[in-house]
Order: sequence, then C-alpha cells, then structure tokens
Amino acid sequence: MLTDAVSAFGAVYLLWEHYLIVGVCVAFIPSTVLSMVLIAKVDLEKYKNSALGVYVRKHMSSKALDWLRFAGLMIMMVGGWNRWLWLVGVGLSVVLFVWMKGLLPQRSVSKEKQGQP
Repeated sequence: MLTDAVSAFGAVYLLWEHYLIVGVCVAFIPSTVLSMVLIAKVDLEKYKNSALGVYVRKHMSSKALDWLRFAGLMIMMVGGWNRWLWLVGVGLSVVLFVWMKGLLPQRSVSKEKQGQP
C-alpha cells in the first residue's frame, strides 16, 4: 500500500510538470513489479488472517471497488496534468473513501429483508 501511495503522488507530481510517459510509468510499474515479486517470493498466508488481511477481504475485495480506486487515481492524474489541485483532492477523496469505507457505521438489515420471520 505504501508503494501505491508513493507511486501515485510521484506520478501526480510528474504529470503536474508535464512528464507524461515518466509519470504514467511511475504510476503503474512500481506497484505492479512489487506485487509480482511478493506473490512469487513471499509466503503471504500469515498476513491473510491479520487484522489488515481480514479488513481487505471483508471490505475491499470486489471488482467494483478496484475500479473505483482506479478511477480515483485517474482523476488525480488528470488533475495533476491540468494543474488542478482541487481535482487531485477529489481523486484522493475517492481513493480514501474506498479504502476507509469499512470504518463507516454499517446499516443494520432488518430480519424481514433477510427473509426471516
């Protein structure tokens, strides 16, 4: 996650300076390479049941949320290229919302909606 955050802000800065190719490479290559290395070389089983692993599995493991995080990054990158700090903030807000939505209070589902008498 730290690699994703550093890469995202590095990419936004580079795009702000109009280094398009380098900015896009910084946005995607480091986290892709690190993910491939971790999957291939590290035993991740012990992290699966950690507090973070449980949180990610429960609140962030859907394609829709992956696309929302990606959309937030793209909004940040467009904001960086156009030097619109407010748009960078909007994109960051989208990413942070997706990451932290599991911390929001959950609505309780009534027994009638669950199909129970």
